[in-house]
Amino acid sequence: MKKIGLFFGCFDPVHRGHIRAAETFRAAADLDQVLLVPANTQYRKFFGPSAGGVHRLNMCVLAVGGHEGIDVCDFEVRSPQLPYTTDTVKYIRTRFPDAEIFLCAGEDTANALPRWACFPELRECVAFLVISRAGGPGHPAELSRSGAKVLYIDAEKDGISSTAVRRKLWAGERMIPELDENVLCYIRENSLYSNQGK
Repeated sequence: MKKIGLFFGCFDPVHRGHIRAAETFRAAADLDQVLLVPANTQYRKFFGPSAGGVHRLNMCVLAVGGHEGIDVCDFEVRSPQLPYTTDTVKYIRTRFPDAEIFLCAGEDTANALPRWACFPELRECVAFLVISRAGGPGHPAELSRSGAKVLYIDAEKDGISSTAVRRKLWAGERMIPELDENVLCYIRENSLYSNQGK
């Protein structure tokens, strides 16, 4: 049976920390594939200047290049309306009907999961992989008590955030080691994150 991990995020922009997290998820649960799932542009977290959905999707495709077992799912970006996570899971089921599906998350997302409207349905159709960072809030108690299948993965903080990367881009910094070189070139070529958010 195939094991597929779904790694949801804004990826605005995708950075090396995201790719390391995907590799950590894959190794910890022996997944056949981890799919980065960039969020639909209507997602409420996009409250300020942001790269559009197609740009974020293209950057993810560039970032996963050369990383075995890591790919990108365009379902949410291409959806005309904001999909629930369960809609994305159902779509993945059409591609991998016999696969075991894992939802990959950090602790912050995992803490909120039990309060999602779709969580009761989600809990029945996926397992959860949660990266537990040293110095973080600890294993989400509500998720642990929910009856969901959860695997916690210990990992060190890498200190990389998309917010900090955007600030460097807005400031016009030329060398940004947190970004894959191909992603950085794409950002420059498409004038993304320039003169915004100051």
